[in-house]
Amino acid sequence: VLRCIMRAGVYELTARANVPARVVINEYVELAQAFYGGSEPGMVNGVLDKLARGLRPKEFGGGAAGTVADGRSPAAK
Repeated sequence: VLRCIMRAGVYELTARANVPARVVINEYVELAQAFYGGSEPGMVNGVLDKLARGLRPKEFGGGAAGTVADGRSPAAK
């Protein structure tokens, strides 16, 4: 079930640009909470948040495309 939740969340973040990233993350965290009571919802939150910040940096106040999720250019690593 967890794998399906993650796959659907990744799909929405990559293919559904009309849905705000924070909404996608919240919906899939809530879905994970419906199935799991442990640390799984936190993992869903962390993974989708990291992915969303890399894919849609402008929604999180980040820089332009071509920067990594922490805001540094790939060459700076």
